[in-house]
Amino acid sequence: MKLGVLSNINLDSLVRKFPDAFAVYSGEGFGTWIPELSRTDSGLFSFSPEVVFVVLDGEELVRVAGEKQEVMAELEENFQYITAAAREHPSIPFFVSTIDIPPSRISFLRDERMEHAAECHWRGLLEKARVSFPNVIPFDLAQLVSHLGRERFYSRKLWYLGGMKFSMTAESLLLEEMERCCDALRGIRKKCLILDLDNTLWGGVVGEEGVHGIELSEFQQGARFKDFQKRLKEIKQLGVLLAVVSKNNLGDALEVFRDHPHMVLREDDFTAMKVNWNRKAQNIRELAEELNIGLDSFVFLDDNPVERGLVKQELPEVEVPAFPEDTAQLQEFIQGVYRKFFLKIDLTEEDTKKHLQYRQNFQREQAKKTSASFEEFLLGLQTRLTIWEAREQDVRRVAQLTQKTNQFNLTTKRYLESEIHEFVRAREYRVFVGSVTDRFGDSGIVGVMILKAEPGGTDVFLDSFLMSCRVMGRFIEDSFLGFVEKRMAGEGFGVFHAQYLPTNKNKPVRSLLERLGFALVSEDPEGRKKYLLELGKKPERKSFCEVVEG
Repeated sequence: MKLGVLSNINLDSLVRKFPDAFAVYSGEGFGTWIPELSRTDSGLFSFSPEVVFVVLDGEELVRVAGEKQEVMAELEENFQYITAAAREHPSIPFFVSTIDIPPSRISFLRDERMEHAAECHWRGLLEKARVSFPNVIPFDLAQLVSHLGRERFYSRKLWYLGGMKFSMTAESLLLEEMERCCDALRGIRKKCLILDLDNTLWGGVVGEEGVHGIELSEFQQGARFKDFQKRLKEIKQLGVLLAVVSKNNLGDALEVFRDHPHMVLREDDFTAMKVNWNRKAQNIRELAEELNIGLDSFVFLDDNPVERGLVKQELPEVEVPAFPEDTAQLQEFIQGVYRKFFLKIDLTEEDTKKHLQYRQNFQREQAKKTSASFEEFLLGLQTRLTIWEAREQDVRRVAQLTQKTNQFNLTTKRYLESEIHEFVRAREYRVFVGSVTDRFGDSGIVGVMILKAEPGGTDVFLDSFLMSCRVMGRFIEDSFLGFVEKRMAGEGFGVFHAQYLPTNKNKPVRSLLERLGFALVSEDPEGRKKYLLELGKKPERKSFCEVVEG
């Protein structure tokens, strides 16, 4: 990934720490951030960065010695360079830091602290830019300083010796946060947080102490678990699936969820619950199958180090963070878990519905088990597929699907929102989206097809075809592709070109195009395949859904 890192101080040491997966441009000399942003032919924009970080030191930014009005005017002038760059380069995400200004002037207690006013004013400018520019994203440097503490974050010794303001520890923290931001931008995150119950969601063992004997309250020891549950509820509301895997009596556990007055989380906050005496690794495997998500999508929290070790040993794909020995640290712990594994740039409408959609998918799996045949199950779903060409309001969801869909994805090309915006507006590209409903509920937008077709030409090239794992195995792809083929044939196109680019995870679609009637043109030693289909032909396809145009 190509990054631009701009600052008003020397960050060369930080830039050198980026892994080889990143190509980083930081400009010639520190303090050149304004000309780099303001000139379209600058080294930064000639580098064509995919993302730019503007990391500013507050003490260096506020240099004017004068009245408060002058200081605020200087901040506004500096911020205008950022908003101008964001306006000029809408396809580039700009992570812009908040500022922290340590007090340096000796003064009396009731004196006005210009540092505080400047920090607040810069935050206000950043908030306005966040609302006005989709490509401006706050990077909370001040929060990182607060987390680490100013004495550890800054190094006066390095500053006086070599013009380096941040300590080595601070640089490592900054690097970690910047990598997380890049992962969030690309949609690299886990999907499901699995929780133990006893001594994890509440204090004590419910089977021994009873429902009203566990630690869970508004005050003292029990409050730490209630606050922990509040943070978990917030994580769920951001589109993260919650599940339970616990060695316990189901009746005891359900009694806590239903009857304890201080439970924040209830049964319906969990996509699935495995409360039994089976091995936890076995339960997690079953969850992966029932939810149709990979084991590498799970994060498992358990207070018991033995259970954590067994899960990590049997299921190395599952992330298993060390649970805090001091449960007073639970709030800080879960905030760190979110930032490390589930961080998001924005919240989409699909995210807010995700929990419900996966619960509905779980119900579908149960219905499948009781159906006389698979065909009877599919027909009984009463599926409706609605297809339309992507609109501006669909861009965020389309980008999200390209970034995170792995199994049903013919080419696994990843796109940022800015790139999808360009596809939607370009004459030679067509972006089709599909949403699915059935008798269990609305799955939302679950399919994307990106085509390249020159106006006036006869050939259509399939750039991307992907669908959410939630609807895999229902032959919805047959109807989706058939609709698009008919549309393109009606516009005068004659040949449909497609390809399969293999990855470690998209093996489920390795032979999809053969099944859908495409002719294999070539296959190289790495397994990359090229296909074509004459649009006049109508290959035999399966259909278990009603198709409507949206």
